[in-house]
Amino acid sequence: MEALPPDAGGPAAGAELIRRQCSHKEGFPLNVKIVTDSTASIPAEICRSLHITVVPVVVHFGQETYIDGVNPAAEFYGRLGAAEQPPTTSTPSPGTFLETYRKLAADGAAIISIHLFETKSALINVARMAAKMLPESNIHIIDSQTTTLGLGLLTIAAARAAAMGRAVGEIISYVESLVPHVHIHAAIRDLTQLRLSGRVSLGQAMVAGVLGIKPILYIGQGVADVVDRVRGWSRAVDHVVSMALERAGQARVFLAVVHTNAEAEARQLLDEVRSRFNCIESIIADAGTGVATHAGPGALGIVTLRVDQQ
Repeated sequence: MEALPPDAGGPAAGAELIRRQCSHKEGFPLNVKIVTDSTASIPAEICRSLHITVVPVVVHFGQETYIDGVNPAAEFYGRLGAAEQPPTTSTPSPGTFLETYRKLAADGAAIISIHLFETKSALINVARMAAKMLPESNIHIIDSQTTTLGLGLLTIAAARAAAMGRAVGEIISYVESLVPHVHIHAAIRDLTQLRLSGRVSLGQAMVAGVLGIKPILYIGQGVADVVDRVRGWSRAVDHVVSMALERAGQARVFLAVVHTNAEAEARQLLDEVRSRFNCIESIIADAGTGVATHAGPGALGIVTLRVDQQ
């Protein structure tokens, strides 16, 4: 399988490379269609260019609902900062997946559906349930063992392979070979959402607020763990960069910066660190409302997908 194309100047250029690479297939039916969920955080223009179908997660503010990736994110973030009760997320229904699969499989195409890690969400099991309702269709479900742009980069890799006409078995093997090589390191700026959801106690949040302590997360291979705590936001971001660099080494990587309503800071971060990685391509994306429901606003993460496999 070919490596991802070289970087040509940031997120917009990355999206253009994806569009150009697949343009030779325009007008031809895809033999394999790629599905993911909205926690993949893939920018809409990339989804359109690569014909990626996204099944949205639903976010609930009491009786009101926001469809991740459909309703305006600005409205969600504005409400997030003022809400007394935390928003919650729910998985798409089996019927939503069933309708999606039935429509995509109508022309006989195979489907590869890549999703949020099973260890942290029931979503993938809902997708499996729907796939079993269509036994005559060629549907394959892959656990990405990650989330946000970790899942997103795997999905992009699968969609590129599909656009190049690769066979379904080859794409599955390719994606599964990449799963152990995608890593997310992230810093959480504001613990409010974690406190409101019960993941952090009030006492822990108060101490962290007074001391300026920011949790550092590692996400990959089915885990999402706090691996360190750093005092001060700039130090926390520096620590995230150091950990990502250490894990990437000299390997060629597809680099991504993911954020929750912190685009300017994310772009600055990518500009500062891109040259420190052996980076062949880079993108930036907002994680989306489903992820922000738990991470809160202002979070930053670095995602690396190693493309040199030993």
